This record gives sequence, structure tokens and C-alpha cells, in this order.
Amino acid sequence: MPELFRAAKAATMTPGRAMIDNAAIIVERGVIHEVGTYADLGTSFSGTVTDLGDVTIAPGLVNAHSHLELAHLLGKCPAGEGFVVWVENLLQQPIYELDDQLLDQALKELQRTGTVMVGDIATRFAKHMAGVLEASGLFFAVFVEAIGEKLPRKTFIPKGDFDHGVLSVAGHSLYTTHVDVLKGAKAEAVQRNLPFSLHLAEHDDEVAIMAGEPSAFLDLLQARGRLLDFTPPKKRPVQQAVELGLLDETTLAVHCVKVTDEDIESVRQSGATVCLCPRSNEYIGVGRAPWEKWFASGTPLCLGTDSLASNTDLDLWNEAVYIKQNFHGELSFEALLAMLTRTPAKIMGAGDRLGTLEPGKQAVFATVPDKIHELFQ
Repeated sequence: MPELFRAAKAATMTPGRAMIDNAAIIVERGVIHEVGTYADLGTSFSGTVTDLGDVTIAPGLVNAHSHLELAHLLGKCPAGEGFVVWVENLLQQPIYELDDQLLDQALKELQRTGTVMVGDIATRFAKHMAGVLEASGLFFAVFVEAIGEKLPRKTFIPKGDFDHGVLSVAGHSLYTTHVDVLKGAKAEAVQRNLPFSLHLAEHDDEVAIMAGEPSAFLDLLQARGRLLDFTPPKKRPVQQAVELGLLDETTLAVHCVKVTDEDIESVRQSGATVCLCPRSNEYIGVGRAPWEKWFASGTPLCLGTDSLASNTDLDLWNEAVYIKQNFHGELSFEALLAMLTRTPAKIMGAGDRLGTLEPGKQAVFATVPDKIHELFQ
């Protein structure tokens, strides 16, 4: 039985389509059938009508980067003291002791704040996380995190058949994951036509380690028996990622804080999408990505909350508020909303189901909150 949803406005995020006033969306079996004005669609409609009221609806949000395995670590790591101090504290926590109740709370927070899909990095429990997300009704891409020097016996990506998402693979970083492992992980993602994720150029210590310069973080890792035989490429992180063949149209490069103008152009030319995590960067104290230059470059951009070990919540709207309030220059409503919807849905392989409000897409909506509208008044 078809159902019509009515709202004061609809931001469909379909390229070239303006905001719809007095909007109507006809839904059948969970899929959008028609989108238009209530004047055009409502008069002849004979099914159930749900009036959402004086609100602006948008496509359901896509959180492009999270670590839900760390949902039990809210407030456990210090804020603003830099990456090394943050990691030192993180490593003292019971990282792998999943708390199902707190994980469930995190998933409910995502749903309550309009998120319908999440890109999640899983270090140990990828299949479990995919199963939990599937059961929750959220769409997802769970990335098995490749770290260390050992190639898997068979594949990076475990088998799994899901209605709402996929399992894929991510590289942890250019210095904690061996180059052969990184290249193998990327090759498998390409072969399976899946997205690939990589933490890239997040902090100054990463730049120093790659350059072969002294680094407090390298000292910390080596004291724990890591990177004992690491050979620095003496290149900037982005340059190394390009030369390893890790950046292309199916790569999600996460953070990209410590970048030069040349780095930005290299990423743009590669076709990769950049996921900015502004509040996580502030929380840890690694600095601020050059958002304005990223926007000016034309590189596809999206937003992620990162983990509750480096953020205060999983509300993607709060990321949008933060970046808009601190942006130098013009940042339009459409450009901001694209970072939460259309762009991340596309890079995570869900562009045929999510990201815009148009016929054939899943009927999952988010209500644009007042705190967003107030930024554009």
C-alpha cells in the first residue's frame, strides 16, 4: 500500500534540483516512487498520508568514518593533548572488550540523529560488527582494518552476505601497515569492486615518521615492539599513497589534515574522496585540515565522527555545525549537506540506494535540525 509523506520542504540532493516547497514523497514497499509538490502529487493520491509538519527533510545521513568497536570508550581518553598522549591513553584502555549495551546505545544515537548508513573500521570484530549493524537496520560498509606486516592466508575480507551492507578492507596507516599489505588490501578491494579506506596525513608525527625524522610517536611504537624494521620512504604521506597506487575513485582518504597544496592536487587528480573528521581532530589536538582549500580543489568531500574515544557523540549534524561555524568563506547549504548524504553514499558503494531523494532510492529521511537552519539565516 503506497504512503505519501508531506513536509514543508525537501532537500532532495538530486544534482540540479532546487529545494521543494510543500513537498510530497510517495513511498511503496520502502522505496521512493515519486517526489514532487503536494499540489501535484497529493490531490490524486488515495493512500495513507503522513504529514511531517513544518520541517525540511533530506536524505538519510551517511557517517563515512567511525570505530564502533570503541563505543565503550567515551570520555576515557584526554582531549587536546596531542596524538601521542591520546594514543598512550587509548592503549591503556580495554580496547577489545566490546560492551553490547554501549554499542547498542551508539547505534541508537546514530539512528536518532538521522544517520542511516555508517562506514565503520573494525580491527578485530568485523563480522560481528556487520551482523550487529544488519540487525539494527542501518546500512553499512564495515572495513576490516589491515595492520602490521603479515598478509592473510587467503583473503583480507571475510565472507558475508548482508541485505544492508558490505564487508571491505581498510589500511590502518602508511607506517603501521606494511607496503605489501597495503597494496594487497587495495588490490582485493578493487578486484571485488568495493570501497577502500585509509587514515592519511592525520598528524605531524605521521609526516615525521614518513620523512625519517625524529618522532615521539615512533619512539612509543618501537618501545612496544612495533616498526622496529620500518624503512621511511622519505616522502610525504600523500605522495607515498599515490606511488603505492592506493588512491583512486574507490578510495576514502580519512583526515588529510597535514597536507600541502601539492598534496591536495594529487588527491584531486587521483579521484579519491576525502573524509574530514573535524571534531575528532580538535579533540585529539592534531590541528585543523585546510577545509577551504579542499573545497576549492573540487575534491569530493564527506564527514565522519570518528570514534567515541576521540569525540563526544556520533551526531553527524554536530560535525556539520562545527565545520560551518569555523569555515573561512562561503559554504552553502547544498555543499554542506552533500558531505552528509550524496558524496559518502557514492564512495561507499550505496549511491544506487541512498544519498538522494529520488525514485528508486530507499525511503529513509532525515529532518534538518534547527541548529543547521540557524547557520544560514
